[in-house]
Amino acid sequence: KDRYAVNANALADFITRNSMANVVSAIPVGAGRVVVFNSLGWKRSGLVSLDVEKEHDIVDAATGRKAPYEILDSGRGFNHIRFAADDIPTFGYKVYSMQPSPSPAEQPAPGHSLTMENSFYRVTLDPSTGSVRSIYDKQLNRELVNASSPYRFGQYLYVSGGDKAPNRILRYSHVEPKPELKIHPSASGSLISVSHPFYGWVARMRSEDANTPSVTTEIRLFDQTKKIEFVEEVDKKEVDSKEGVYFAFPFAMDHPEFQYEIQNGVVNPAKDMYPGAGHEWFPVQHWIALQQNGLSVGLLPLDAPLATFGDINLGQWPDQFGDRRGTVFSYVMNNYWDTNYRAGQGGRFTFHYVLTSSPATDAPALSRLGWEEITPLEADSVTSQDKALSPPQEENPGSAAAQEAAANQLMSSGAACILDPRTESFLSIDDPSVLFETWKPAQDGNGTILRFLDLGDKQRTVNVHLPLLHIDQAWQTNAVENDGRQLSLPDDHGFGFVIHPHEIATVRIVGSNACQAH
Repeated sequence: KDRYAVNANALADFITRNSMANVVSAIPVGAGRVVVFNSLGWKRSGLVSLDVEKEHDIVDAATGRKAPYEILDSGRGFNHIRFAADDIPTFGYKVYSMQPSPSPAEQPAPGHSLTMENSFYRVTLDPSTGSVRSIYDKQLNRELVNASSPYRFGQYLYVSGGDKAPNRILRYSHVEPKPELKIHPSASGSLISVSHPFYGWVARMRSEDANTPSVTTEIRLFDQTKKIEFVEEVDKKEVDSKEGVYFAFPFAMDHPEFQYEIQNGVVNPAKDMYPGAGHEWFPVQHWIALQQNGLSVGLLPLDAPLATFGDINLGQWPDQFGDRRGTVFSYVMNNYWDTNYRAGQGGRFTFHYVLTSSPATDAPALSRLGWEEITPLEADSVTSQDKALSPPQEENPGSAAAQEAAANQLMSSGAACILDPRTESFLSIDDPSVLFETWKPAQDGNGTILRFLDLGDKQRTVNVHLPLLHIDQAWQTNAVENDGRQLSLPDDHGFGFVIHPHEIATVRIVGSNACQAH
């Protein structure tokens, strides 16, 4: 079954890279440029990793400013870097150039402090377990971590037992014996380093556990964004004995309200589930939120869609959700289920988590954060092989002369579209709680289809602007692209439509290309 995921990932990567190359072919820039793409419907900034020649800077073609970066690794003649790409436009791109630098970027010296702090949080590390002892929200004046929990925040847990069959964890039953489980928390940990790169703080720790020789934990604290990232790299042995693996996140809440996002909505398991439904573990789309007494915490388990609330999976099969303590266990793997699953799971695994907090749960904001985290900014490095015709290399590639020369070359080669050599947005939406999901050719060949997902909870009118298209007509359709109501057009570059809470809205547009004149 893992081959389905591996093949899907390879195909998605192939489609992404070819799509970026097709767009780059219409941008009048030559080799030595990096085009950063934002495929979401709101402007955003983020970190981008790529290889560059040694002693080169990354320069924003729109502003002329150098982008800050850190060196992650080095090879013969190149560095693998992570740089800050700022203000990438909605569903658009920004161009960066790689320019020789007289002096290399200064790299932060590693330290060994057990505390990381910014204007949002103060984080205290616990190297012995490879996790976190305390997270203090400085804006809310609240401690987020339950200090009385038997587990640290983000701690790896290996659970053995359940081999003696029959028992309740192997199949649904209220009469079979309870499983004999034993929890092994990670231990023998150590602090590798604490550094302060340009975007915040980064701590790296290592620990180990039963059948798990190494768990490497990287914790990132950002200066400009109220979030903490946990990156867990697990090196695990493959065994056939029954096992479960979790990461524990004990929050300082005795009886919180739990919510979690599903594919197109939000579930409160204490209110929205029938008696007798599955209350042992829960499938999470992007985020889990816990709220109590003016504090809400959001946890995004980006690579592990199952979670348990209050305790690990004990095979109890409760009829009601009940009142549970505020601990979330990310249920990353088990081999309890026999049919069509591998008997053992071993190898190297990476799991990402993001934490944020606020006075109250903001579901649309958490959903936007979730989409940002699983939809990173993509980068395409332009080489001489990418372009049949490359524009002249001038000292100022964004100058009017360079742009005119490049545009003339593209037009003479028959290019159907000439895009801005610095930055461009293909589409903008006036509502940040509407996710732009799809833009594709219509099945019947008449125009193109745009699909939108509402992340909010109110009916409202949404306005969409497409600067590179002249729109002649637009219709709201159903999911199989049958036309419904024709939409009014405020001008020939936009349309508006009504969206309902959690609706998937589909729109057909018919028009012509306007980007050559643009």
